[in-house]
Amino acid sequence: MWWSSSLVAAAAAVAIAATAEAAPHRVVSLNLCADQFLVLLLPRDRIAALSPLADDPTLSAVAGRAAGIRRVAPLAEAVLPLAPDLAVAGPWGGAGAASVLERRGIPVLRLGLAETFSAIEEQLLRIGEALGEGETASRLAAEMRTALDALPPAPREKPRALVWQARGFVPGAGTLADSVLVAAGFANAAPFRGYGFVALEALLASPPSLLVTAPPGGPASLSTALTNHPAIARAAIPRATVDPALLACGSPLTVDAAVTLAAAR
Repeated sequence: MWWSSSLVAAAAAVAIAATAEAAPHRVVSLNLCADQFLVLLLPRDRIAALSPLADDPTLSAVAGRAAGIRRVAPLAEAVLPLAPDLAVAGPWGGAGAASVLERRGIPVLRLGLAETFSAIEEQLLRIGEALGEGETASRLAAEMRTALDALPPAPREKPRALVWQARGFVPGAGTLADSVLVAAGFANAAPFRGYGFVALEALLASPPSLLVTAPPGGPASLSTALTNHPAIARAAIPRATVDPALLACGSPLTVDAAVTLAAAR
């Protein structure tokens, strides 16, 4: 009957309004990785503050979008005056502040490392639910899956790629960068699990099919000069560049790195 459908619609509207009212409206990030999820999921007026690294373009994939949003140190004495109704903490840094906030009755959402695309999706949906932005989170997750599904299939014998960063720092098996390489159809040329270093001599002795480095630019330093050593050019190792911020934290934006590398295969 017409009135029963009207009642259902009215009840649904009340439920939506109640959900919106219950959603946190002053959210603070205590961590670089949390910054990225908040910026992607929330309108700016619901973000009380982001971490001090949020607008660092070398680390934050949302640096441009984070411009103008307040920064706060991950310290309880800095966060409490902001009167947050939710704090989002990462796996490192801000642990002391998170504990104090919890003792003061402020909810804290603690994030683990998201080192695979399935873990990124799981974390995205979890955060979206906590923020009252489940629909936005589901949409971003679907877009990420679509981008991954569109990548060309990996060849039977995968080419070897090495992500070579400042000072020869390299992410090996089991890292976020490793998941990106695998999604793009490469085998990780790093000879270890976790993180370590590959010297220039070792790189030249066993050159990968593709060397992945940061784009040129930024202040010159001895640590970054290594990735542009003349010996690499002489060895004619194919190279691709990926924004290091896409590999610093797992987020829906990380798929952009896989798309870039798949195109370089």
